[in-house]
Amino acid sequence: MADGAGSAEAKGAVANEPEKKKSPWLDAWYDPVAGMSCYSSFLCLSDLAADGDHRLVMVDMKKRIRMYKGTTIQWEHKLPDVPCAVQSFYHEAGHPPIPTLAVASGHRVLIFRNMRPSMQYRLPPLEIDPVERDIWKDLTQDGADIQAGFDRLNAARENGTALSNQSIDFLAVEDLESQTEYVRACRPNEDHLLQQQTAITCMEVLKQNMDEQTAVSMLVIGTENRMIYILNSSALEIAAKVKLEAVPTFISVLGLFDVEYRITVACRDGNIYTVKNGQVLSNVIELETQPVGLVRFDKNVYVGCMDNVIHCFHFKGKKNHSIYLPCPISCMSLLQITKSRVAKALVVALQNGEVRLYNGKHLIATVETNDVVTGIKLGTFGREEGSMVLSFKSGALMVKILQRNANLDGTSVTVGPPPEQDIPLDVPKKTKLYVEQTSREREQAIDMHRTFQRDLCKLRLSTARAYVNLLGTGHGPMSTAAGAQVRINAQVLGMGPQFKILVRIQNAGATALYDVPVHCTTNQNLYRIPRPSFFLPVLVPQQVYLVEVPLTCVNENGGTAAVRIFLASARGTVPLISAIVQMPISEPAIIDSF
Repeated sequence: MADGAGSAEAKGAVANEPEKKKSPWLDAWYDPVAGMSCYSSFLCLSDLAADGDHRLVMVDMKKRIRMYKGTTIQWEHKLPDVPCAVQSFYHEAGHPPIPTLAVASGHRVLIFRNMRPSMQYRLPPLEIDPVERDIWKDLTQDGADIQAGFDRLNAARENGTALSNQSIDFLAVEDLESQTEYVRACRPNEDHLLQQQTAITCMEVLKQNMDEQTAVSMLVIGTENRMIYILNSSALEIAAKVKLEAVPTFISVLGLFDVEYRITVACRDGNIYTVKNGQVLSNVIELETQPVGLVRFDKNVYVGCMDNVIHCFHFKGKKNHSIYLPCPISCMSLLQITKSRVAKALVVALQNGEVRLYNGKHLIATVETNDVVTGIKLGTFGREEGSMVLSFKSGALMVKILQRNANLDGTSVTVGPPPEQDIPLDVPKKTKLYVEQTSREREQAIDMHRTFQRDLCKLRLSTARAYVNLLGTGHGPMSTAAGAQVRINAQVLGMGPQFKILVRIQNAGATALYDVPVHCTTNQNLYRIPRPSFFLPVLVPQQVYLVEVPLTCVNENGGTAAVRIFLASARGTVPLISAIVQMPISEPAIIDSF
């Protein structure tokens, strides 16, 4: 009977607590020793074998590309350079359509087909300034003046000329002999003397003429020289290119290349630009801080910023709302389900280990993790459409699957006042004393207000007088004299009977003080100070001075007393400031104990 009653009470207590929202995510797989820490652009989900089983493709900073089929590693390959993005696209309409894997690395796009390296596309080199080209043409001649060429290159750099890496390396050489060797080493490559390559910063995929999953696609590439390149479906030629005002960092595409398309670009200058059919539109979104993530949600653009805020803009530039987060944003991605049902949601990973699911500005669910999420990818993994792949800072890998009956409708989230607001407060009944006090306040409101203001003024006056007296006697934390503000702080070092008082003195004003006397007083029966008075020659503004005051306890019983330190003025008798040091109980001398 007792157990039954206890169980009933426990159930009642649980029922009274607010019900915890069930997570819509199911744990599918976790590999703590995967050993690949990836950003969001380093992850890709694609049906690379055209068998309906979507693989996970990962690249990392260790120049590796790895493919997972289910929970096993199916393929791994070494890359020639550090990658910055990986994407899959369909270069032709085959039967069955087999996607192509593209890895952006340096100034090249590496193409993999059927899990084998197929080809690579190199971005066009940058145009070299004619001034720099003429200087190097003179340097490669026999009998050229190396020092004169060095000075000309240095002057060109100071005038704002963008130099190539070869010229920058040459200017880093200091002695003339090494400069001569550097120029001699460059002469055999006279035909390819000055070639400046750019670097890819981001990459996306744009459908060409059909809005289908297996339609022919094109690569959209952002580079360090502030360019957007659109490659054709074979990734061999540039179909279109656009010049931006800043270096792109995040790209989001929408539409078809042959019909109409929009490219939303977040750049390093803190602005968001829109490219429509190869033209940069005039409506520019200016952010308060640097962007850390960009996601397009229908006609809205969600931008995560470094100030822990996600801003939602209409694609024409109008701001809709903002979502304020408790900690910095790690990465963002879009959850999109189209087969079983139509649903979209925004997934945001925070640096405290939380992964949040938003529909609009409504928070739907939160997933807690034990590590910092560095990369997130949503799509179809295996045969499950609503899969979420998480890559952690420690190199771990986690896969979660969205429940098929999960409710992603943001309108179902409770908005407005909390339900506790409808519960009436337990207000006590009005007593006779309460009624008398309220009636007195109504009748004598003016007199009570005047009395209160008079007492408040008296209190302020008394406080000001006490503070002035405190500063006048030098007892305050800071004193002002001759336009200078002085601070003092003291610290006791030692266990006894030998002590040392470390005094820190700072002139916080704008005027220097000269010949400042310092006096130390204490109980002569307890302590002996060898030099109780001394002078400080000068106190420079904003400079902290350390003064050591030795002190010896002469009382065998080890008593304690206070030591007072005064900073006086060279011309006045009132101390500028003082500090009281409470001494600890002195330990007996170790030598005397033997």
